[in-house]
Amino acid sequence: MNNIFKILTALCLCAPIAHAEQFVSLTLCSDRLLIELARPEQIAAMSPYSTNPLMMLDKLNHDKPTLQPHLTALLPYLDKTVLLNQQFYPQLATALKQLGVKIIPVNDSPQTPEQLFAFILQLGDITHNQVHAEQLVAALQAQNFKLNQALTETLILSDTGVVESDLPQYQTLLKLLGLTPLQSHLSAQNFSLEQVVRSQPNFLIALSDKQGYNTQAELLSHPLLQQLFQSRAQASAPLKYTYCFDHGVWQGAALLYQQLLYQQLNEKHE
Repeated sequence: MNNIFKILTALCLCAPIAHAEQFVSLTLCSDRLLIELARPEQIAAMSPYSTNPLMMLDKLNHDKPTLQPHLTALLPYLDKTVLLNQQFYPQLATALKQLGVKIIPVNDSPQTPEQLFAFILQLGDITHNQVHAEQLVAALQAQNFKLNQALTETLILSDTGVVESDLPQYQTLLKLLGLTPLQSHLSAQNFSLEQVVRSQPNFLIALSDKQGYNTQAELLSHPLLQQLFQSRAQASAPLKYTYCFDHGVWQGAALLYQQLLYQQLNEKHE
């Protein structure tokens, strides 16, 4: 093993210096940010998620190689800058560092919009696309979807049950809409239709790809749940908008806002 690392290190040292820095993304969340911020010629390869329209946002990988997060797959790319989640792939991150590969950690560390904006600006600086990053942040900061409701307790269900509302993407999504999480003990572990009905939320947000993954996903279309929300506000969006804490949360909020606002306007005219 030591001999292999010595050989690979020598190859890295002998590799010709590229005229422009190129990037490799190995996770979904880095795919989404890299394809948004970098110019096409700056992207050398992406993860297999990058071609999946159910996981990416409005930009898909149509022409870049896709790589599994394995050292052998990365051997032709050791002179590139690699974006990866070191918490997901600690051994790979260690091996790449030993080989002198430049790594940009995408570790899901932003917990607030302000921290996310700072991270976007940092990636804009690293990819030398500062102006685009600044424009993206300014566009996100300018968006306002607040519904100005007195009763705001909201239940968010997904194809896997009740979401963990303390995660930053869900906290931000609700805050953008002027809503609050449901004050109950519902969680993915103790989720049931009866508990949902008893919780009496004011709003229901369903995040679903309508693929029918399991019994919990089927509950989203259960007649009892639909009956409960006949006279209450509900909206739905694809899961992709909350897979990562990134600009997708704002896109999802815009989609949900249009549905909820439309319902409010109809109620006023009835």
